[in-house]
Amino acid sequence: MTGYFTAGIAPLLALATAALAAPLAVHTPAPGSPERTAIVKTLHAGDDSAQSRFTFRAFRVLSAGPGTIAYVRGAGPVGTFQAILKRDGRAGWRKIWGDGDGGSSSCEVGARHYAWALQLLRTYTANPDTIFPGIVARTGELRRMAKARPDVQCVGDLDGGPS
Repeated sequence: MTGYFTAGIAPLLALATAALAAPLAVHTPAPGSPERTAIVKTLHAGDDSAQSRFTFRAFRVLSAGPGTIAYVRGAGPVGTFQAILKRDGRAGWRKIWGDGDGGSSSCEVGARHYAWALQLLRTYTANPDTIFPGIVARTGELRRMAKARPDVQCVGDLDGGPS
């Protein structure tokens, strides 16, 4: 009986170990899928979505544990934008970070804003660039710019992020 038990459990343990060691998969929800529709609807919150459309350049989603995070970069009627959205468990999507055209914020404020996003993404994946391409380099660049000239305006409209 012991041999049967061990032989039956060994493949299950190997499968469980492989699943834990496997890297988390970033995916792009298909146009019209419920996941993509829910994210786009969240991005449209407060605007006339019948009049405005987005063109996406990046649309990445990562599920890790009980939470899911999304990064989108695109253009809409007001200009280009980037956003991070989050969903905990079965709750709805919430936009928690953004950077868009228009307005200007200082390099110092931008460095804090991007550092916050980078830290958040690191709670989901060891390589934040897999979900938000270029965030590691951009955060470093903004930190250097903030040290050299903290008051220079070098980022657009910021929303969400650090309080």
